[in-house]
Amino acid sequence: MSRRHSGTPTGGTLVWLTMVTGHRRGELCGIRWRHVDIIRGVLHLERAIGQRGRTKWEKETKDHQDRRVTLDPETLQLLRDHRARAEARAVFLGVEVADDSFVFSRQADGSTHLLPDSVGQRFRKLTSRLRIDSSIHKLRHYSATELIAAGVDVRTVAGPAWPWGRYDNTPHLRGLGLRGRSACRGQPGSEVADPAGACASQRHDGLRAV
Repeated sequence: MSRRHSGTPTGGTLVWLTMVTGHRRGELCGIRWRHVDIIRGVLHLERAIGQRGRTKWEKETKDHQDRRVTLDPETLQLLRDHRARAEARAVFLGVEVADDSFVFSRQADGSTHLLPDSVGQRFRKLTSRLRIDSSIHKLRHYSATELIAAGVDVRTVAGPAWPWGRYDNTPHLRGLGLRGRSACRGQPGSEVADPAGACASQRHDGLRAV
């Protein structure tokens, strides 16, 4: 995703993760580097950031589920690049990015998390500048839309980890050239001919709560 569509590389990575995983903004704000297994290609979701006005806190996910999601190769590369940028910045400022550091942070050492409300505000400014009628919440629906278009069973997509009910409300995103993110095969533009066979293991590991 280009800087034009993201504002910054960090913002672009967060928007991309929202799109391909369907996670809530508070859940993405709560991700620490220990939750990202680059070798296995798995994102572990166990905590989220809550916010009410100026009050913020770390909490369980909204559905109280500890989940692991399989990531596609392109998303893993974006996270590798994001980590490399964070470490380069930390070295320049004489600090360190630890495994417990937040993946998305304004601090060089990742000691603090982003605020969910701020993430939503920045995305609204982005879509307003691009003249797109969308929101960070609607962006989550894109993932469900693409999974169903790829042939993943509707009941799998609509399980506890995928709480929305509509799957056809993201045509404005298709215009950005983002279609074809198959969560089963993890390759842009791929089509799943046999969702019951080829993607069965990833359905279980990547799309359902464990």
